Amino acid sequence: MHRDLKPFLPYQVFLNYPFDSKFLPLADAMGFAVVASGLLPVCALDLTSPDHPRLDMLIEAIQYCHYSAHDLSRSTGEGKSNLARMNMPLEMGMALFHALVSQRNDHRCIFFVPTPHEYKAFASDLSGLDPRCHHNDETLLVTAMYEWLRSIVPGNIFNSRPTVDIIAKFNEFKKRLKTIRGANGTGKPSHEERREIMYQMCSESRWWDWRKTRAGKAQFPPIPLRTVSASR
Repeated sequence: MHRDLKPFLPYQVFLNYPFDSKFLPLADAMGFAVVASGLLPVCALDLTSPDHPRLDMLIEAIQYCHYSAHDLSRSTGEGKSNLARMNMPLEMGMALFHALVSQRNDHRCIFFVPTPHEYKAFASDLSGLDPRCHHNDETLLVTAMYEWLRSIVPGNIFNSRPTVDIIAKFNEFKKRLKTIRGANGTGKPSHEERREIMYQMCSESRWWDWRKTRAGKAQFPPIPLRTVSASR
């Protein structure tokens, strides 16, 4: 991400989720709900600057996002050493501190877990924060995410539509995703390409209008997408 995050603070949602491929449908659900709301998703994958320490970029990103959503679907270790990665809890802790120290005026958080009870064994402090359970169902997650945003984002900047319309468009997104051949060598759409599909689809529905002006296009430049048929 090359743009300055600060001017977009009221519209940005920081997303914190596992980057493993098996969790990708849940990541897509969170991102799509944000874009369909007319807002701007930001996550650690968007933060690239070789001369800027990663932790500094994360702190800045959370500071300049008025909202954040945290999906704690990964709780176990991996590999021969069975080590768990702690980046997600670290980002969640930074966002929660930002919310609490500002009396939830400068930052609002929501937390998602895959099952109703297991999180009490690895993050028992979440019990007082009313985490939402998505049961590893991306439709439930996109619904919960969109309806949470509708409940707290000012109406003048939120794209309010019937949730059933958001779900229908998300199902279209999943179908369209299969028609895109990624340019990264794996054949699968990259993070940036998946985000671009969301931008295009929600722009077509007039839900996301950040590219309406020349200045907006400069801040959110389109990236080319290649269809499977065109790549043959």
